[in-house]
Amino acid sequence: MDVDPLHKLRDLIASVGDVDQTPRHNHKEIYQYIEREILSPKSSIIKQVPPLQVVIYAINNILYPTLVTRRIPQLLDLLATVEFYRKRTLASSLEATIWNEYYEVQNENTVYRLSEEDGTYLKRLESDSISMRTMYITLVSECCQLDMYLLLTAKPPSMTDFLIRFNEYFPRLNKQHQSKSPRLFWSDLSSQEIVQLSNLGADCCSQVQEIVSWATDYVRKGSVLSPHSLLIDFR
Repeated sequence: MDVDPLHKLRDLIASVGDVDQTPRHNHKEIYQYIEREILSPKSSIIKQVPPLQVVIYAINNILYPTLVTRRIPQLLDLLATVEFYRKRTLASSLEATIWNEYYEVQNENTVYRLSEEDGTYLKRLESDSISMRTMYITLVSECCQLDMYLLLTAKPPSMTDFLIRFNEYFPRLNKQHQSKSPRLFWSDLSSQEIVQLSNLGADCCSQVQEIVSWATDYVRKGSVLSPHSLLIDFR
């Protein structure tokens, strides 16, 4: 399998340094290379999971120098890809630890075993797993909530855009929407996490209903809605 384009891409990314400290024009070569060698229909690697360095580079481009809010859906998919790498690393760590403990019990000296430092590092990965997962779900929740807020208060507002994104983030809440969510974070949610996300969606829905009711009364009394009067805090 030809992975040379990915090696070249990693080298290009490493050459520009930190995204938030590098002039935008210095990234042009990377963008052109991705379009030419990675995203081309003839590319041999277009369907592969991108290397972690590339994912992080894409995330930084969305976050710096300021958050590109229209790309929050893509940011969510990138975060889900990072979580995929973390879970795969954790699985490999657990397997390595189990085999290492087995060979220690067997007192097998012909097999390379983990050093004390490596063993400590792997155990820390395992012990931090729950907190890292909690952090990931929190990030997903905050991004969904922020995007819903921005879509609701957009100028001009589009209820169509709002509902499309709502169905992507909270597909379990709309019984008329039978399609699976295209957002990657839905691929590995636990039952508890599904409830957590669904509760967030229900809260957003309730607040939208309250806002519509308030706006209807506001206009009925002869007042004119302005951007300032529609400032909303979803939190």
